[in-house]
Amino acid sequence: MKMPPSMVPSQADPLLSDDPYYAARQAVVQKINADRQAAGISPVEFDPLSSQVSDQHCQEMAGNEYLSHWNLRGLLPYHRYHFAGGRDHVQENLSRMTVISAEPNPISAAPQDVQVNMLNAHQRFVDEKPPVDGHRKNVLDPRHTHVGIGLAVAGREFTMAEEFINRYAELARLPELLPNGSVRIEGTVHHKEYGPYYCVLFYEGWPQPRTVEELNRTYAYEDMTGQVAGRVAPWDMSFNSSSGRFRFNLPIRVAGPGYYHMVLWVRRPIRSIPYVLGSPGAYQVDTANGVVCAGWVFRAGP
Repeated sequence: MKMPPSMVPSQADPLLSDDPYYAARQAVVQKINADRQAAGISPVEFDPLSSQVSDQHCQEMAGNEYLSHWNLRGLLPYHRYHFAGGRDHVQENLSRMTVISAEPNPISAAPQDVQVNMLNAHQRFVDEKPPVDGHRKNVLDPRHTHVGIGLAVAGREFTMAEEFINRYAELARLPELLPNGSVRIEGTVHHKEYGPYYCVLFYEGWPQPRTVEELNRTYAYEDMTGQVAGRVAPWDMSFNSSSGRFRFNLPIRVAGPGYYHMVLWVRRPIRSIPYVLGSPGAYQVDTANGVVCAGWVFRAGP
């Protein structure tokens, strides 16, 4: 899958040049793609940015002995990815291994040993059975295009993350602070068979810091929750299918201070998207028929 120039990782990226675990990360990506191929699903490409972001989360988890999609500040995967510069939709798999030993560092940090632990962690994901098989479903989601691999070894703790990315559209730069009234959304869909389908702004409030004890009691997360503070249907969007360019105004209803999470869906085929609505009530948007692919986190208040 060819990426547009602005989305191609730089060859100077530390993960491509100085990372002792680069080969281990690639081994996990190869295993992911082998699993996807066996299920008749297209492969994913390695993503350096989400790998760096998940490295930081893995280091925090291993250093503080917890496992959670939230971090100590209360941020979720899409928050962390966005604030590092990511604009795509991300879904996270996490794994933790703890070794009880009198030795201060019972888990080897040697790249070849870390690779074994990473592949074992991934295998546990794909070995899950319904109905408790969320990690396996994430690995085999046909909508994913890229994946980041994070890891950390600290004392008796080993943690690993898989950050699955849906990269279909590129958003133009947006403000960090939530505008008043409305905000202009512009961007480009880079998959010719897809068009922009739906956009929703969710009000989340401020993230709440959590203790290690609280984090270890968490489980799955949702990233499209909260009060709806704005939405745009396809018939209120302008889209050029030849260039992939789109634009629309997102109305904003300020619900209070905190974070506002904007989410964009695309859909295929383009001819199935009603950019012109024949009559009121003639069409109902169903996000199950789309692909959530891009987002932005605005901030409102002090």
